[in-house]
Amino acid sequence: MKRSELIFNMVTVAVDLAMILIAGSLAYFLRYRVETIPVLFALTFQQYFGLILLPAFLLLIIFAVIGLYNQRSTRSFTVEIGRVATAVSAGLMLVVLLFFFDRSLFPSRLIILMSWVLVIALVSLARGILLLVQRRMMADGFGRHRLVVVKGKNVPELVRDIKADSRLGYKVVFEAEFSGELLRRIEEMHKAERVDELLQADTRLPADDVLRLIEFCENLGIKFNYLPSILETHRTKIETDVIGGVPVIRLKATPLDGWGKVLKRLLDVLISALALFFLSPFLVLFAFLVKLDSPGPVFFHQKRGSSFYSFEFYKFRTMQHNLSEGSAEGDRVRARLERENARRGPYVKIKNDPRVTKFGRFLRKTKLDELPQLWHVLEGKMSLVGPRIHMVKEVEHFESSHKKLFNAVKPGATGLAQINQYYNPELSFDEEVRLDLFYIENWSVWLDLYIIFKTIAMFLTKRSGDGY
Repeated sequence: MKRSELIFNMVTVAVDLAMILIAGSLAYFLRYRVETIPVLFALTFQQYFGLILLPAFLLLIIFAVIGLYNQRSTRSFTVEIGRVATAVSAGLMLVVLLFFFDRSLFPSRLIILMSWVLVIALVSLARGILLLVQRRMMADGFGRHRLVVVKGKNVPELVRDIKADSRLGYKVVFEAEFSGELLRRIEEMHKAERVDELLQADTRLPADDVLRLIEFCENLGIKFNYLPSILETHRTKIETDVIGGVPVIRLKATPLDGWGKVLKRLLDVLISALALFFLSPFLVLFAFLVKLDSPGPVFFHQKRGSSFYSFEFYKFRTMQHNLSEGSAEGDRVRARLERENARRGPYVKIKNDPRVTKFGRFLRKTKLDELPQLWHVLEGKMSLVGPRIHMVKEVEHFESSHKKLFNAVKPGATGLAQINQYYNPELSFDEEVRLDLFYIENWSVWLDLYIIFKTIAMFLTKRSGDGY
C-alpha cells in the first residue's frame, strides 16, 4: 500500500468515527423534537456521549472486517454506500439484540433508529467527499501506482483503460514484450524511481518466463499482477476431491453450490416475508386501483421460467384484459408488435405498448407491477436476485450457452441486468446474458445485498422513462 493510501485510510477512520459520533449526538437532540412521544429517560448529554463511544468503536471494527478501509480510488461509491448500510445495519442488529436482553443498557429505541439513518447518511456523505478528493489528487498525478506492462503482440483493453482513466490509480511508466533486456531496464528504472507494480498482460507467455518474472518482482519488492488465461479465470471456483485414490481439482460453476445456496435461500425468505408484511396495505390498494382502472382480473399470470423448469408467474395486470396474451385478439396484436420488437435478441421488449392501461403505465414505470413476485420468492420459485425471468417461448430461442442461466440459479425479481437496463433501456440481450453470467460466477451475500439496496435506491430516486 502506498503512503498516500495509508494516509487516506487513517483519515477515513478518523472521519468515520467523527461522523458516527455526530450522528449519535444529532439523534439525542432530535429525540426531544419528537413531542408526540414522551421522553421517559433522564440522561445528560455527557452521560449519553460516554455511552455511545463503545458502539462507535465496535462499528469501526465492523467497517474494517468487511473491507471498508481499502482506500483505492477504483472503488465504486454506490458499492461503498451499500457496504456502509450493511455494516451499520449489522451494528444496529447487535444493539437491538443487547437491548432485547437488557433494556437498561440503552434509554431510547427511537434514538437507536434515528442514529441508524443518520450514521448511514453522514458516513456515506463524508466518504463520497473523500473519494472525490482522492480521485482529484490521482488526476493530478499524486499517489498513482507506477506500473510496468509486459505485453504481447496485442495490447489488452485493460491497458488502454489504465492509460485513459487516471481514477484507476495507475501510471504506465514502461511497456514492452518480455526479454532479458526488459528485466534489466526495469531494474534500472526501479533504482532511479521506484516501480510499484508489474502487469503481465501477455496470456501466452511460457511458464518458465512467467516464473522468471515472479522471482524478479519478489527480489525487487514489486507487486506482480497478471491477466489470467481462460482456465485461470475459474481458479476462484475450485474444489479438491479424491477419486479412486487420485486427487482431482473440480471447477465449480458458481459459489452458490453448497452452503451458498442455503445462505441465499435464507436471505430470500427473510427479506420477502418482511417486505410482504410491510407492503401488504399497498398491495391491497394497487389491486383495488387495477380493478377500478379497467375490467378484468387483478393479476396477470403466464408460464415463465425455462425449458427445464417453469411455473405460473403472477404480477399486477397492466394491460387491457381482452388484449392480453391468450385471447385471439391479444395474440394477433402481440404478433404484430413482436415484428416491431424494440430490442434485438429473443427477449421481446415493446415500446409504447398500446395495450397498457393508464394505471398499468404507472405500475410499469415504477416497477410496482412486479411486487407480487415477492410471493414467488417466498415460495421458492424465484430468488430476490438473479437473471431476469423469461417467457417459456422466448427461452426456446436461447442458444445453448444461455441455458447456464437456469441451471445455476433461480430467476430473480432484480439483478445486475435489471439494474443496468433501468439506466440503459437499450441494453442488448447479449450484454444482459454477460451480466447474468458474471453474477452467477461471482455470487456472494454482499453482492446480493448491494443489488437489493441499489434497486431500492433506484426506485426512490429514479423512474424508468420508457414505461415498458
